[in-house]
Amino acid sequence: MTKTNLARLIILILVFLFFVLYFMQASGYNEYAKNRENMLTEEQIKEYEEDIAAGKDVTIKDYVNKDKVNYENNISKLGLDLSYLIENAFNKGMNAFFNMLNEAISS
Repeated sequence: MTKTNLARLIILILVFLFFVLYFMQASGYNEYAKNRENMLTEEQIKEYEEDIAAGKDVTIKDYVNKDKVNYENNISKLGLDLSYLIENAFNKGMNAFFNMLNEAISS
């Protein structure tokens, strides 16, 4: 595969990803997903209204779903640690490069 073919492939992939994200935004998918997360169920609304009628002190945290699934496992921890390692190495490498560049320009 030549460099021009590789460049065309990368550009096509980026254009495709752009259009996918653009149409997701245009269709309102993200807003719908956020709205669905924030909506209270009928049972939660009924419980809220009963607590208000009873004169209880209410906060929204008492009625929002607390079912948060923990997807953390050893593989995800390894991936996160590897990501931090790559980030630190890249930052140190870039800092060293720009320091050398700064010294070369300053001299």
